[in-house]
Amino acid sequence: MKLLLLLLLALELTLVCVHAEGETSAMGENFNPRKIEGKWYSVGLASDKREMIEEDGSMRVFVEDIHVFKNSSLAFKFHTKAFSKVRDKNDGYNKFTMLDTDYDGYIIFHLRNVHNGETFQLMEIYGRKQDLSSKIKEKFVELCKKHGIVEENILDLTEADRCLQARDGGKA
Repeated sequence: MKLLLLLLLALELTLVCVHAEGETSAMGENFNPRKIEGKWYSVGLASDKREMIEEDGSMRVFVEDIHVFKNSSLAFKFHTKAFSKVRDKNDGYNKFTMLDTDYDGYIIFHLRNVHNGETFQLMEIYGRKQDLSSKIKEKFVELCKKHGIVEENILDLTEADRCLQARDGGKA
């Protein structure tokens, strides 16, 4: 199956600014966005609307890499097994926050979308490798709970078909 490569997340996350801003980020003033550039793997996904992240859900995408522009804006390259709709500019307001990273191992993002008075949250954890330690995964679970996402809406993607064979040039 041919992979569909996305240059934007379904919620127009092609260019977002990730400046450390106290309340909105746990990164602090020493945050260096250049250090998050490069290859990543989707390890976990969570949402307060589970249908969004289940198989065939509109937010069931897998990261390949992150590019950082000179102004610290980010571009994400994603792939998915199947994708039926790319959302348009009328899909509301998005607040995108980087919650935690160690640059070399993992990164955790939080997205809050508001559209027509309705909201949903999405949280993602990426790893530089295809899996992460149970300690880091537990940190992700605790951050999800802190944001009101129940544990049954937190998915471990390490066993999901992420089409790694095609992504990594034929390697499983």
